[in-house]
Amino acid sequence: MTMVTLNLFLVILEIIERFAYEKVKYGKKLIGLGGEHLISYPIIKTYASFYKDLNVIHLDAHADLRDDYLGEKFSHATVMKRVSDIIGISRIHAFGIRSGTRDEFKTVNLYSKDGIIDFISSSDKPLYFTLDLDVLDPSILPATGTPEAGGISFKDLMDVIYSLKTKNIVGADIVELAPMYDNYTNSAAVAAKILRELILIMSL
Repeated sequence: MTMVTLNLFLVILEIIERFAYEKVKYGKKLIGLGGEHLISYPIIKTYASFYKDLNVIHLDAHADLRDDYLGEKFSHATVMKRVSDIIGISRIHAFGIRSGTRDEFKTVNLYSKDGIIDFISSSDKPLYFTLDLDVLDPSILPATGTPEAGGISFKDLMDVIYSLKTKNIVGADIVELAPMYDNYTNSAAVAAKILRELILIMSL
């Protein structure tokens, strides 16, 4: 990445953070949509400035806890590390991860499906939900940049999302949809259904 490109990238992250701040300061709930998982960073950073005990529910095929990726500190592969720099690793709770480095697997707080649902159900903390769509098996959602075989089922995903009902979910994002990688509209339809259900739950 050239210095010019990097600077532009950081400017974009700052624009997202400023936009999020202007909404969250009035108590609004945001759902970020992507694209690049790094958009989660400025949104979560904003929420963390308003909610000191913010916890993050992270569904993903990848740990995203590298300190750098190909020499870059800000990347889809480092996003949760950057988030942990703000809120601490103990407040990031992950499900579905099946790819990562040895160091990442030593660090990540990885839950089973029942474990993450139990954590959510018992939590009284403000929760931010970040969903990388590659957590789903690519047979369900192939249109993502880094598909990983062995993913979770749509039902398992929805069980986790439905467990957020009545909890203090203050914000969320759905990321890494890449429609150009799907010859049909299956992936977009799956993503749209997830978004609809998440909106309904967050509006309760």
